[in-house]
Amino acid sequence: MFSESNIDVRYPDVDAMGIVHHAVYPVWYEVARMDFFAELGFSYAAMHAQGINPPMVNLNVNFMATVAYPAAVTVRTQCLAFGPKKLKLGYEIRDGQGRVVSTAETFHIWTGPDNRSIRLNEALPEVYERFRSKIGTERETL
Repeated sequence: MFSESNIDVRYPDVDAMGIVHHAVYPVWYEVARMDFFAELGFSYAAMHAQGINPPMVNLNVNFMATVAYPAAVTVRTQCLAFGPKKLKLGYEIRDGQGRVVSTAETFHIWTGPDNRSIRLNEALPEVYERFRSKIGTERETL
């Protein structure tokens, strides 16, 4: 299962050379992550309403090519690993010509309303099963 997010490069996203600044890419990954969860049928708003949060604890970004203004990019997001306590997502950004310009991985833990780690399969088994049914079996033991 994967989702795709189309993002227009904004003028404020670029540096003086007209190239997208590296600090913008994590924002694009966040937008794509929100779209990914919505595609799963469990938006950020729905998660927060139930007291679930998937805070990011690690981000690894690779840059292959630049993106200049004006442009549009597509961010493809997929689950690399899923488990009762943790989640790892992978991302690929392609420019309008289909070139991969950046890849990334984010690592998340499931937390409850007190921001303490939870086992999602115990805290909200119906939510865990919804994720598992869409993502498939646990990708990796986490």
